[in-house]
Amino acid sequence: MIRDRYELRSQLGRGGMGTVWLAKDRMLGRLVALKEIALTPYGERIEVQRARALREARSLARIGHPAIAGIYDVFEEGGSPWIVMVYVEGGSLDDLMRRRRLSEGEIATMGREVLAGLTAAHAAHVLHRDVKPANIVVGHDGRAVLVDFGIAHIVGESGLTSRSTLLGTTEFMAPERVDGRAVGPAADLWSLGVTFFCALEGYSPFRRDNPYATVHAVCSEGLPRPRRPGPLYDVIAGLLRKDPGLRMGAAELDRRLTAILAPPRSTPPRRPPHSPPQTPQQPPPSSPRVSPRGSSPHSSSPRGSSPHSAAAALAAMPPGAAGQALDAMAGDPSRAAEVLALLPPGQAGRVIGHMTAAGAAALLRQMRASRGASILADVADRVAADILNALGVTPAAVRLVEAMTTRRARQVLEYVPPPVTAALLRATTDGRAERLLAGLSPAVRAQIATAG
Repeated sequence: MIRDRYELRSQLGRGGMGTVWLAKDRMLGRLVALKEIALTPYGERIEVQRARALREARSLARIGHPAIAGIYDVFEEGGSPWIVMVYVEGGSLDDLMRRRRLSEGEIATMGREVLAGLTAAHAAHVLHRDVKPANIVVGHDGRAVLVDFGIAHIVGESGLTSRSTLLGTTEFMAPERVDGRAVGPAADLWSLGVTFFCALEGYSPFRRDNPYATVHAVCSEGLPRPRRPGPLYDVIAGLLRKDPGLRMGAAELDRRLTAILAPPRSTPPRRPPHSPPQTPQQPPPSSPRVSPRGSSPHSSSPRGSSPHSAAAALAAMPPGAAGQALDAMAGDPSRAAEVLALLPPGQAGRVIGHMTAAGAAALLRQMRASRGASILADVADRVAADILNALGVTPAAVRLVEAMTTRRARQVLEYVPPPVTAALLRATTDGRAERLLAGLSPAVRAQIATAG
């Protein structure tokens, strides 16, 4: 318990600036993100470190945007500053990138949301200065939120960092920051461009074997040739111009990302010069067409078509719409499961991640445990935990845990309610219960022990 009010639940992240905990606010009955600022006796003076914590709190308090993690309070406890922030359920973009490759549309969608948050920060005269995948949280609803303003700078205020200290992640820093030149909003857009590159290409463009080589790459080396050329790579090239005066601005970036997300225009087929115009034919009444909600008699859901054609229709939908379509088939979970099983596991995971937990659980009950585990491998940890919790302490849930790899099972069970986890581990028969328990965080293990 911190301040007789905040109960620490689990560790959300740890870095050079401190540790972020998931905590329960006992007074208001809500979950919060509680950041403990690490004060170290070496390097900068303790007073400077405390002042930076206060600056982070002030930076967050003056922005107020859905894409920026809001702040509730700041206080000092046990000699360390603590910041109480909004808890965003989800995982970092860095974690998401490690699990699967993202589409251009997914990157553009998240990019627009982060850009909106940065634009609001810049309007409040706050520079983030550490935009990178690890500092972007992707919620269960797909919403992207920018976090960790620990080294933010409020324009017009004196700096806290000595000239010999450069805070941040070098491979994401703009050349003007590395060179010690004046820094403005364009530096944050550079960092966003490097983040886009990592998400699109799967690696960091300027990371090298040592810090000196990384600095040289940032300041002097060109952008690597694309493995996935296209409009998003062109956007990245515009953001990663060494001269901030030539770099793509926020308004143009938003316009380009919006264009990437726009549906392609359909062009009518060209007719030979002397061929008579053809009368459009109406599709036969029995032709299956798919609507995300399946509520219109003229646009039926996948339930009215063969499993293969329904799966093809789902594959053509955005994941959110496909998830809604499967939720609409709640009355026939065996058929919905058959359709979902025809999709590749990665795509099926993206779809099931947009369903309600109860709806997804109903489908997994109809599947082989091995297939269900392969689908959940591409679902965010907390979403998979919600689905497992919806399954309850049932044979289907036990088989699903047994079909997961040890690492994946630990990741998911970390967020399942401890009493349910305790019961599931007792029911497993594959001999891994002790290993799974040992891999969970100390806080969760303690709650499981209490739950019996």
